Amino acid sequence: MNKANILFAAAALALPGITSTVAAAGTPGRIGVYARLYDESASREKLQEAMKLIKGAGIDFIFASAKGSTIYWDSQVAPPELVKDRGYMARIVQYAHAEGLKVYPVVCVATEGGEAAPNALLKREPSWSFFYDGARRGYIDPGNPEARRYEVSLISELVSKYDVDGLSLDYCRCPNRVGYTDSGRAEFLKKHNVDLARIAGAGSEALDTEGGKKATNSIAVSARANPIWPEWQKWKTAQINTLTREIRAAVNKAKPGLPISSYVWGYHTYTNRSEVSQDWVTWINEGLLDWINPSGYRYTDASFLEAARLNREHVPKGFPYYITIGVKTSHGSLKDAAEIRKQMTMARQCGADGLVFFTWEALRPFAKELAGDIKAFGREE
Repeated sequence: MNKANILFAAAALALPGITSTVAAAGTPGRIGVYARLYDESASREKLQEAMKLIKGAGIDFIFASAKGSTIYWDSQVAPPELVKDRGYMARIVQYAHAEGLKVYPVVCVATEGGEAAPNALLKREPSWSFFYDGARRGYIDPGNPEARRYEVSLISELVSKYDVDGLSLDYCRCPNRVGYTDSGRAEFLKKHNVDLARIAGAGSEALDTEGGKKATNSIAVSARANPIWPEWQKWKTAQINTLTREIRAAVNKAKPGLPISSYVWGYHTYTNRSEVSQDWVTWINEGLLDWINPSGYRYTDASFLEAARLNREHVPKGFPYYITIGVKTSHGSLKDAAEIRKQMTMARQCGADGLVFFTWEALRPFAKELAGDIKAFGREE
């Protein structure tokens, strides 16, 4: 028996008869899917058909794209040039609800242009951005109160404006790169007499990613070896936690009782080489989230089981734990319905209360074949 099969058997023996907690308040159902639906949303007929197909496949809720580096709702907060489709969210909510699907808009909190370059917002406000690999990049500085206020105001506007069933956070983290921010640099110069810009510059090292692989970009190994670096990590983590608290408070004010979930990389970011500063265990313990869906972007049985079980060990008992299955991602893909079904089985045996598929566009070719499995998930006697 190979290692993967041994782990699979061990999971089955160690975790029999898992009791589902998805009936808990704030959870959206058992199965969700990230659904972009950009092309379909331009046509009422195509959007209605897509929602029928999603519901027919056994899906309970959709994670609809709301904010990445651009905006997909009628925002008066965002710079006009960043608003991609003002009618998108209204159409998604209308047609999803018509088919009995719940809608969780996905907000990629801290990304404003991503790895490549700052978007129009950060070009206007360069002091709000991260600096790494020799340039300002498209991630906000969570230590900058004005940058945080902007992101929080966007979220408040979104949940106030639309009849959404919850909110899903993504990119509520720092970029997985060695770098610094203006606010952090000023703080460390004042408190420690250390210039982060001087130490975040030389050497290279591969960092662990959300999918368990190594980051390909060169980053500064010498900085990570510097005695001040653990303090910088703690400081970044504290700023992200502050941002998450502010999001929770704003949502509570804008739409009391609205559930919040978050996609996170997983517990390996606490234990391995990572710069994301994503302290989701604290978010759970402080009541900032109602449920959580860590990454399951793994493409061998052994790595999937390892990630799923590690996350299960650190999500408090009774707190709804979903696994995000990456049907097709930048880290790999599942080639057929059998491979998807196997990950669903492993997820259940590792204690998952529910699943989220990434994405509907990748799942759709297998949806009819998997509909029975999806509908049965979590309903076992």
